[in-house]
Amino acid sequence: MGNPIHYSVELPQRCLQLIEELWPAVQRTRQRERPDLGPLSTTFLISMSMPIINLPVERLERHKNSTSDGYADDRHIDAKVCAAVEQVLGGHELKRAPFFVQGAWRFTTCTKSPLPNIARGLPDAIASQLSDDEAETRASRMPTSQWCGILRNAMAHGGIAYLDKNGRSTYGNPVEKLLFASGKFDGDDKLVAVNLLRISEPDYRAFLGRWVDWLVASGVAGELAA
Repeated sequence: MGNPIHYSVELPQRCLQLIEELWPAVQRTRQRERPDLGPLSTTFLISMSMPIINLPVERLERHKNSTSDGYADDRHIDAKVCAAVEQVLGGHELKRAPFFVQGAWRFTTCTKSPLPNIARGLPDAIASQLSDDEAETRASRMPTSQWCGILRNAMAHGGIAYLDKNGRSTYGNPVEKLLFASGKFDGDDKLVAVNLLRISEPDYRAFLGRWVDWLVASGVAGELAA
């Protein structure tokens, strides 16, 4: 294993390669207690996608307004990648991002009490909201900065839930969709809202490929390979 120079680009590349090359084996790997529920592909995708998403966000995007080096700051390595990340993950609408595909993401914000606790299952009313066409439109129009913040927070703080083919929390059924939840707090550290992103497992896997392709193509390494 070589020591990477650019963690924000090289580690996502390596994780994506593991997803692609190990996928046939993952498809044959079943939960021992419930093999009827299908392969452990969702767990594998979530595990491998954490560094794919969080490393570029944490080591590039999170430092965009800083004038000095952070303790894990890749900005100096490739100015083109840094500029691309700052531009794309800024305030533009998600639908303008190069890794966006219409219909993949759905988004809603919950502000009314009681706020959802995904550990208790996703309430049916909110699941219905995420299935509406309006949720698809909201996702396409949301700022990319908000979108990547929700993903980052969900992965960092455990805000991830598995849903069935209908977007419901039903234990004992095969998983076909993913939910990413991120809380919003007021000045007193009181939870005042919950942001929710939903995507199907196949769409999520395809998104990871587009995300990594964008990172590589944005920098000097991408130009040399072209």
